[in-house]
Amino acid sequence: MVRGVAQCGCGARFVGEPLDETPIKVQRLGPAMISVGVLALVVLASLVITKWLAFGSLLVIWSAWRSIKLARHDAEWYGGYKTAVATLSVTIAGSLVLAAYGIAHIPRALENYHLRQVAATQASMHHVASLLEEYKLKVGHGSYPNIQDFKKLIGDSMPTDYWDGRIKYQPRTDPIADTAIGLTLFPNSDFELRSAGPDGIADNDDDIIMRDGVFFTNAEIKKQTVVQQLR
Repeated sequence: MVRGVAQCGCGARFVGEPLDETPIKVQRLGPAMISVGVLALVVLASLVITKWLAFGSLLVIWSAWRSIKLARHDAEWYGGYKTAVATLSVTIAGSLVLAAYGIAHIPRALENYHLRQVAATQASMHHVASLLEEYKLKVGHGSYPNIQDFKKLIGDSMPTDYWDGRIKYQPRTDPIADTAIGLTLFPNSDFELRSAGPDGIADNDDDIIMRDGVFFTNAEIKKQTVVQQLR
């Protein structure tokens, strides 16, 4: 048909202007949507699995920044600029809050870690104490073993603390005041288990000490020694 003719003999007719042959550009929103999806995935994984997955926010920041650069460089082909900016802003703000929270809780985390170390050492001491009590009841006739018998009781594998230091065993005598005969000593009626603690140096403040199934600090032990000497 010739343009300008209303219709032809076959019945065909123009219903509008011919389509423009200029290519139509559709903005790509993929990069911006990917950054949003990664953000949602990181948040969900951090809440459900472990908070350490929050470090995935670095991937979100990189993805959002890439989307912003693409939108700036070629806004005609890449859209979602505002979405990417919002995603980047939320991620950075959330990361700063989490970083501040983590820094503030570092002392508590270190303290909890130290408590777990001490608890593991105390558990090992409790195991040794149970062997000593069993020896006292069945073999020792009311007395704890001397060092030689203790080594036979434990075997070649001497107990260790959390820091792989040897737990030292020391039988102790228990002085009892008797009005008739004066001071009586009962040999091996008490015992001491001692760990040198994290620094591996014995007889300082971080020692872990058990006497008769009760834990004491080194300061308390020294105080008891002074009191006994005064008596």
